[in-house]
Amino acid sequence: MRAKRNRRIIVLTRVALVALLITGTKSVCHALGWEFISINPLFSALVASTVFLLGFLLNGVLSDYKESEKLPGEIASCLMAIARETRAVSIHNPKANVEEAMLAIGDLSASVLRWIKSDSPTEELLRVYDHAHDQVVLVSLWLDASSLKGRLMTELSNLLRSIHRVDVIRETDFVTMVYWLANLATIILCGGLIFSNGYEQDDSAFFLFVISFLLVFVLHLISDIDNPFGFSDPSSAEDVDLEVLDYTHRRILDLINSHAKHEIPSPAKTRV
Repeated sequence: MRAKRNRRIIVLTRVALVALLITGTKSVCHALGWEFISINPLFSALVASTVFLLGFLLNGVLSDYKESEKLPGEIASCLMAIARETRAVSIHNPKANVEEAMLAIGDLSASVLRWIKSDSPTEELLRVYDHAHDQVVLVSLWLDASSLKGRLMTELSNLLRSIHRVDVIRETDFVTMVYWLANLATIILCGGLIFSNGYEQDDSAFFLFVISFLLVFVLHLISDIDNPFGFSDPSSAEDVDLEVLDYTHRRILDLINSHAKHEIPSPAKTRV
């Protein structure tokens, strides 16, 4: 929470500096007599079109953001279900050795947490997933006709599906052409206000600062919300909460430690 608050302060400071720069440019143009644009109804149409584009973008990314908020919980549920049901194999069959599979699931949980925080590449996560998948499959061989085997494979499949969804959300921008139009409209609008005349300098500077601040802030907010997993970006302040993944990872480690206290014979020794 402290990191998010600090990032938000940094973002507001940057946006305010940009608005001050635009306002300062207006003052320079006023001093040099470069104000040659008259405010007319067409300028109002430009303002309305810019607000419409920003509203369209903000509404779109907000709906995607609400969907993205569910993904950490879904991933955490899959990880916890896989860990618990893998451990349950040793209850269904006391001869089963699930230690390697439990350790692999613990590594997978840690790898998912690092990956979603952008501390490791997707390729590394998929390698860890493949290893954990292989270990869980080996453990499932101890089960005969139990439905537990099907649930394990289903949870592994759901986990992989959620990982790919997060990866696609990170790499995909929301309607790129509309982004370009919104940025262009904002630049034209601010430029028109800089070179406009017919108002007192103090009044025009105040309104230009407020309008440019709001426009730049909304553009940054849209870009930030469009990638709710931008934890590696210092300018990203609105990311999804990962507390459920942190908590689940700790629970999985506790589950592994509690299981390690009970020695279970390996398949090879049992068959001999």
